[in-house]
Amino acid sequence: MKKLLFILAIIALFISCNKDDDPTPTPVNPVEQLPPATQNGAVMLACTVNGIPYICKDYSQVTSYYQWVNGGYGFVITGRKKTSLIWSIFLSNLGNSPIESNNTYILNSNNPGYGAGADVVDFNSNTIERSKTTATYTGEMTITKFDVQNEIVSGTFWFDIQNPWTGEKIEIRDGRFDTRFSQ
Repeated sequence: MKKLLFILAIIALFISCNKDDDPTPTPVNPVEQLPPATQNGAVMLACTVNGIPYICKDYSQVTSYYQWVNGGYGFVITGRKKTSLIWSIFLSNLGNSPIESNNTYILNSNNPGYGAGADVVDFNSNTIERSKTTATYTGEMTITKFDVQNEIVSGTFWFDIQNPWTGEKIEIRDGRFDTRFSQ
């Protein structure tokens, strides 16, 4: 009889437990999921793509260089992470345009000037096409640290591009990067 009462008590305990009793989890803001903006060469590029976090960390996903190319210094930072829409995001200078700390640059792909873009995926045709900032789809990049001696570049960015498959605007927001570059 004691065993039966014990088993009934255990069953009653399990039946009385209900997930509805648990508090509803608070939705997390996508920006709060991004790593903090740092200036120590943390090797990361992160942003939101249409409100969804896009985070690239370590040298397997983030590359950057500042090198003498064709008579001028070229700067590029790229984050590569395959998602259902974006396979990579990049920022660069064009035509030997300067890169300096504490400056904000318009991303419109003018040459000379500055540009940004992404490799956009169309899974229906299994193809990738590069979409770049333009006079219509622009953005900004702010360099918060550019240390040539220690090869560290940090900054923030945002930009818009056009989805080459649908024509819709893709919004890249709350971007930040902090990495070491090669020379």
